[in-house]
Amino acid sequence: MKKYGYVYKITNNVNGKIYIGQKKGEKLVENYWGSGKLIVEAVKKYGKDNFSREILEWCETKDELNQRGKIFH
Repeated sequence: MKKYGYVYKITNNVNGKIYIGQKKGEKLVENYWGSGKLIVEAVKKYGKDNFSREILEWCETKDELNQRGKIFH
């Protein structure tokens, strides 16, 4: 299966808040924790050790990635 990118979920293990995002690329980027303002601020506040990440789905095209990202929101 060709990989264009993935949809992921990041959970704040302190307060239970979640962030859904998408990342383009054929491989998992281990040190990527999102680029949205809210998640960036939360990671700074609580530290990466207080978050967990789950890959929800790999997508084959840009359109599929965008559509699947909307579904998970």
